[in-house]
Parts: sequence; C-alpha cells; structure tokens
Amino acid sequence: MKSLLIDYSNLISKDAFFYFHLNKESKNIQYIADRINFSPSLLAIPEQVHSSNVNIIYKPGIYNNTDGLITTIPNILLCLQVADCVPIYLYAVRSRIIGLVHAGWRGIVDGIVQSSIEKMLFLGANPKEIKIYLGPSIGKCCYVVDDDVASYFNIKDKLKDGKWKIGIREQIVFFLLELGIIKKNIKKSSICTFESKKYHSYRRDGAKSGRLFGFAGINK
Repeated sequence: MKSLLIDYSNLISKDAFFYFHLNKESKNIQYIADRINFSPSLLAIPEQVHSSNVNIIYKPGIYNNTDGLITTIPNILLCLQVADCVPIYLYAVRSRIIGLVHAGWRGIVDGIVQSSIEKMLFLGANPKEIKIYLGPSIGKCCYVVDDDVASYFNIKDKLKDGKWKIGIREQIVFFLLELGIIKKNIKKSSICTFESKKYHSYRRDGAKSGRLFGFAGINK
C-alpha cells in the first residue's frame, strides 16, 4: 500500500506533508488513509461537485458542495480525489496555511484558483510566500474539447478537425501568475493521467474508472 504513495513534500515545504496515492485497488479514501497510518477521524473530505467553492476549515469532517479545503490547524488531514482533474497542493510557508484543491475545467473557468488564493490571503498569507504543486492530471497532449470549452482557455492548440487541445495545468499557472504567485514557487507534474496506465483516468476508462487520492497536512 505504501509503495503506491507518492510524497511531494520536498517539492513544497518540510513543515508540511503532501501525498498522492495511486489507489490501484479502487478502495475508499478512509481505507487508504488508515493503511498509510492516518486515523480516518482526522480526515477533512470535500464532497466535490466540480465547483469553484473553497472552504476554510477548523476541524475534520465531510464538507458538502466544495472542491477545496484550506486550514491552519495541524491535526487535520485534507483529502481529495481525482481522475484527470488537477490536485492543487498549496502552502504559505511563513503563515503556515495549507490548502488542497480539486480543479477540473469547470472549476478553473469558474474561478477556483482565484478563490483558493483569496482564502489564503484572507487568513494572512502573502502571495510571495505561497508555494504550489500541481499534481498528475490529464495533459494538454490528450485533453481534446470543442469550441464551447476551449473558448474559456488561454492555453490551447487548435486541431485540424476544428477541435482543441487545452492545458488545464498550464491554465492554472497562467492564473496563479496573474494573482502574484512567484513563478519559481509553482511546480507541476509532467504526468498525463490519460496516457499513463498507472493512473486512474475518467476520460480513458469512463464510469469504471477508480480515483486517485491527495492528502495534505501541517506538521505539528
């Protein structure tokens, strides 16, 4: 089980932990948390709806109608699930504010990136201290959409058949830079979940697709 756990902590901060689990057996998030030695009682789980809603939280639990959670409390394990969408890991180093956000194209278009940063600034973060990692997601290489979706994106390539390839991680970076996040503080995975059979992908596998899990928390 631990062999399926990827640790991104060294890419962001030693003061917090940022994990990604491949969940090859398609278990639920409570099962995986327990197997990697986190009590399920610590979990803060967003009931994701592909929205731009981000909540500041102060205790574990289930959070309805939200796609991002932000906290300053160490004894909380932030969670999310993805299967092509982008898991965004955020940490304000000086202020010790952590966030974990699920960003699909709808959430990106509706402003989830802006909402996440706004919530961190509300809690006292400075944009220049915020470090971000964009985890595995469907890549621009494989994300083909029609005009109606492509029209919302700056980062896109037109195909000969009139469709478009869009870059959702690249679009997030575009917005983060507009919001004053320092470029060197933004890192992103090069893995395409659609291409890599090690990763779950809804676009590739449809309704039978499993889910990848993200976890984040502040070290005590």
